[in-house]
Amino acid sequence: MTEKSKYNLKDIFVLDNLREIDDLLKLRENPIKLIDLGYEYLDRGEFKKAFDVFKIGAEIDKEDPDILSGMGIALCEMGFFDEARKILEYAIAVNPDDALIYANMAGVLWEQGDYHSAIYYYSKSLELDPEIEEIYFNLINLYMEAGMLFMALATCNEYIQKFPEDEEALLLRDDIILNLGISFI
Repeated sequence: MTEKSKYNLKDIFVLDNLREIDDLLKLRENPIKLIDLGYEYLDRGEFKKAFDVFKIGAEIDKEDPDILSGMGIALCEMGFFDEARKILEYAIAVNPDDALIYANMAGVLWEQGDYHSAIYYYSKSLELDPEIEEIYFNLINLYMEAGMLFMALATCNEYIQKFPEDEEALLLRDDIILNLGISFI
């Protein structure tokens, strides 16, 4: 570990009372704890800290999908969409079977207003892992925002077939049908 990376790591964790160098070294030696801390920062809305933690993680493993996704999410949340996109493009290249990376890329593209590309990436994500419920909801909401109500309804019905007990999905389907009816008035 270089002196520079020790200093950066120390800076990141000073506010969290992790002042002992042993604690810092343990995190560097345990990427899972480092990744967990990065996602904690994301959950708390501390995106710069999250990015810095994931950046340190990338120094350890440049191909870890959780680290790369975390970097992309943090950059997106800070408004650095082009940079987030580049990180996630790289993440997809080195982890082409990771559904969450595709979903994160879709989120960045959605933020940029590139609905068609976002739809492609959400669809690819569901193709890789059709069990991730949140991706269905994101895709349905994206279709609705883009005015593609029939596609939103079709995707919602597909989701309901997989998860028939989901009350939220049933209510969402009813809202989509209502919006379809209103759109014809």
